[in-house]
Amino acid sequence: MIDILLISSSTERASHIGVRLDDSGVVYRLRIVHGTARHLRVHAAAIRRADLLIVDDVDLTARDLAGVEETLACTPNLHCMLVTPAPSSALLTAATRIGVRHVLSWPLDNRQIVDVLVHLDAKKNADARRTGHVVSLASCKGGSGATLIAVNLAYTLAVLRDKRVLLLDLNQQFADASLLVANRPPPATLVDVCAQIDRLDPAFLETCVMRVHAGFDVLAGAGDPLKAAEMRPAQLERILLLVREQYDAVLIDIGQSINPLAIHALDHSDSICMVVRQDTPYLHAGRRMLDIFRGLGYPASKVRVVVNQYDKNARISLPTLEETLGAKIAHQLPRDEKHVKEALDQGVPLVTSAKDSTLAQGIGLLTDLLWPASAGSRKGTPGRLFPMWPDVA
Repeated sequence: MIDILLISSSTERASHIGVRLDDSGVVYRLRIVHGTARHLRVHAAAIRRADLLIVDDVDLTARDLAGVEETLACTPNLHCMLVTPAPSSALLTAATRIGVRHVLSWPLDNRQIVDVLVHLDAKKNADARRTGHVVSLASCKGGSGATLIAVNLAYTLAVLRDKRVLLLDLNQQFADASLLVANRPPPATLVDVCAQIDRLDPAFLETCVMRVHAGFDVLAGAGDPLKAAEMRPAQLERILLLVREQYDAVLIDIGQSINPLAIHALDHSDSICMVVRQDTPYLHAGRRMLDIFRGLGYPASKVRVVVNQYDKNARISLPTLEETLGAKIAHQLPRDEKHVKEALDQGVPLVTSAKDSTLAQGIGLLTDLLWPASAGSRKGTPGRLFPMWPDVA
């Protein structure tokens, strides 16, 4: 059930919105209070209990969003929908900046409201029954090494932590994760699964993944931007709902493109690792990506910044990185070109070919950060398995 709080200054408009909610077919509980965007603080207690806040305000302007921004900052899991006649471009820009994803105008688009409720319902149901913890790895710029980190993190979780792990390759341009772990073609790709989404069940998924280890599977990416463009968020959502029930951990390599499919994966992720390097292009790209994450409404506690190929003598130091990015560095992985090249040449995870290297040790520390050794086993244990990271903002 979706708990909805509707703040409106008009009984007639509130009733009209209620009719549109009924059309979704989603089970919900609606509470209506009188007011506008300027009155959010008055209803703070009710907002904290809601999954979705709808603000119907005919006089809404960009200047009135301060209260909305404060509300979303205090309740990071809250979804917000604004309804106002003919929203201006300034209002739309300001709403996106503070993390509001849905701004509707009169007359209401029934399809938009239905899509929002269906999405929230699926997410809430997934949260109630999920087991696997989803971590997305994002590369702020090509060549950051995010795919290499994802592969080795997945292998460490599977082999050294005895977890069942899936690496899902959502990199829509390169999609080469499977090449880093095996010298054979995958049985199927993510595009193949999406094309046969009606067949999706545990047995079908089993035939599509590449088995790297007894506890480590890879669902390969398309490697073809044109084919990848055919995938739809609804298809990815069905896949994520299933794999969370089948695996302890799901790692998603989204690459560097923040498109609708990647945003859907990020929305469904418990944590995001953004990989940067100590170079000026990565500095600027990383700042832009973090701004995008903030604009999408992701709380700082969800995003972790990982520095790859760390060099303590580099011109751009960690304090400089943190100051420029506006976020603390959660972890750094040392430069180890020799062992990385050997692992890539062999097509095996670095943590197996150079398990005593400083980089392998760094991967192990990152694994401990994500999955402390004392964490309980998945078998028969519902709910969130990964502990929350400390806030880095």
